[in-house]
Amino acid sequence: MKRTLLTLSALLVLSATLFTVVGTGVAEAAPVASGSVACTVTGKGAFTPALTLTGGSSSLGINFGAVSPTSGGCFSSATAPNSAGLTVPVTITAVSITGTGSLVPIGSGSPNKCAVFRAADTIGVIKVKYTWTSTPAIAPTVVTFTGGTTHIVSGATLDNIVLPAATGTTEVTTGSFAPAVHPLVGLKTSIAAPCAAGWGPYPAFTINTGSLITLP
Repeated sequence: MKRTLLTLSALLVLSATLFTVVGTGVAEAAPVASGSVACTVTGKGAFTPALTLTGGSSSLGINFGAVSPTSGGCFSSATAPNSAGLTVPVTITAVSITGTGSLVPIGSGSPNKCAVFRAADTIGVIKVKYTWTSTPAIAPTVVTFTGGTTHIVSGATLDNIVLPAATGTTEVTTGSFAPAVHPLVGLKTSIAAPCAAGWGPYPAFTINTGSLITLP
């Protein structure tokens, strides 16, 4: 009987030890925030193939990355649940965004041609991920933009790339700030407007000061 009790005690200790070891280092998922946030961003982007005056490609890939200043770049009114299940304020100090996808022309035309890009390119599918720097930490946001019936590029001397398009875009949001209603990605670019001799090529572009993201 003593040996049986000793063996049982040993198993209980071993089980507790294994439970502790397995549990160590397993991070809990960051909570999902709700509310609203706006951040100014700057960065860079690229096209595949390059934008040119005359174009010629049947497809146009786009990718970009941008970050906000580490101080004063974001303004928010956000909350999230803590480990006790209480809703607490969230202070967002910065955001990093990455976007990748494609642009397509309305009707015929080359999407990498200057005139088509400015007047008739719309969203194929563009996925944007937002990674937040915040206290407490919150889950990232992913917005998938699909479609749009009007141009997404406009500007007097420099072009702006705006997501979503003015009408017809579907947005699907996961993570923090979901569901989002027309989340804005407004990129002020280094792409010259209007089209003229000597325009481009633009294999890449910069995202200038004054660019803005907002959720929801």
